[in-house]
Amino acid sequence: MDENRDPAAGLPLSPSRVQSSIYGDDMSQPRPDEFQPPPECPVFEPSWEEFRDPYSFINKIRPIAERTGICKVRPPPGWQPPFACDVDRLHFVPRIQRLNELEAQTRVKLNFLDQIAKFWDLQGCALKIPHVERKILDLYKLNKLVAEDGGFDLVCTERRWTKIAMTMGFAPGKAVGSHLRVHYEKILYPYNLFQSGAHCW
Repeated sequence: MDENRDPAAGLPLSPSRVQSSIYGDDMSQPRPDEFQPPPECPVFEPSWEEFRDPYSFINKIRPIAERTGICKVRPPPGWQPPFACDVDRLHFVPRIQRLNELEAQTRVKLNFLDQIAKFWDLQGCALKIPHVERKILDLYKLNKLVAEDGGFDLVCTERRWTKIAMTMGFAPGKAVGSHLRVHYEKILYPYNLFQSGAHCW
């Protein structure tokens, strides 16, 4: 006798009935760890009359929508939201960013840092870029500003380190200039002396 046939009617049993007959009726009950898909969110299609006051309509459907935590509202056909921006009063200043110049500047900066790292590697030291005010110190910008102000000796003589710190974006009055001087003298000054041919540093 075929095990998958109903002995009373002589008809094939469905797979669910076969499983039920083997494992019992518990197969129809979801397991505690079995994923239960959430119910479909309610969809509301207000009429033109209801949609004239959207806030009143939202308050009207709130008790239903709060049960699922989400709902979908389909506006009446042909509805277009009004343009909310006042073009006569909107003014802004566009910022032009020349990407070719930005790329070239980045390339020059990376080349500079690579040269500094190789210089200190030849001295048997690994380059460690310091932090100032919780920010990584921009060695390239520091070196460039000191050179534009006449070099290390002149900047020290005329006490321009505070000015350089402010130009680099640091807040005044925190002795950042003194930290920049120490880092420059320790990291950049030997490199610049080497570049200029003054090897006795």
